Amino acid sequence: MSLTLDKRQRAMLREMGVRVWQPATPPAVPEVAIDLVASGADAVGATAIFVEENRPPPAAAPAARPQADPMPAAPARAPQPEASANAAATAGSGQAWRLGEARTVYAETAQAAGARWLVLAETPAAALQGDPFQGDAGRLLDNMLRAARLHQAGVALLAPLVRLGAQGAAESGLPQALAELLASARPDVLLVMGRLAAQALLQSGEPFGKLRGQVHSLHATRTVVTYDATYLLRSPADKARAWDDLCLAMSLVPAA
Repeated sequence: MSLTLDKRQRAMLREMGVRVWQPATPPAVPEVAIDLVASGADAVGATAIFVEENRPPPAAAPAARPQADPMPAAPARAPQPEASANAAATAGSGQAWRLGEARTVYAETAQAAGARWLVLAETPAAALQGDPFQGDAGRLLDNMLRAARLHQAGVALLAPLVRLGAQGAAESGLPQALAELLASARPDVLLVMGRLAAQALLQSGEPFGKLRGQVHSLHATRTVVTYDATYLLRSPADKARAWDDLCLAMSLVPAA
């Protein structure tokens, strides 16, 4: 999914401290790579987002196969990332999860007519007690939520979702806790950040790549899943996909 910005949206991004870089004449088939990078220049701790047009280098021509070998051995098949992700999800499906207390974020800049967001972010256990925006992962999380304009929402709630260990999933009480939270928060959009968390909440063993890019429903609430900030620090190449997910979630927000 690509994001087309009009003049009003560009002005809004400039007010947010977001710099948008695009060529004067875009290529016929642009591929957008979004990089969310921390910057200490903002007095309120927000980080800058750089948007660049990027085109991958042409693939190298395959080497000619020697004619002397009429039946070459089949090349070893590289492991597929999605297959590995699916195996990990299956292995972790029996683990217990704990839903932390939801807290309001960006209350000082909330808009009276704004949308209601609920974010469930897969985080380490320490995040149950600490500041969700501390450390590199916290700053990236803050940057992502601001890019999705949660700081301009009517209500933005953030709750940590922590994987506890290899216990029965039913023992964690996660389905009941989620149902109660959604009933009280009444969000317009639910954003789930984290591969294993998304698979656990959706009760799905599907590869994460198939869960992304579509709108799900959890207790009649429109739900979008994306990567968590800790993962994106390790795999920055997936930041463009995360931005696509945020754009999908923003498209579900009702007009003010």
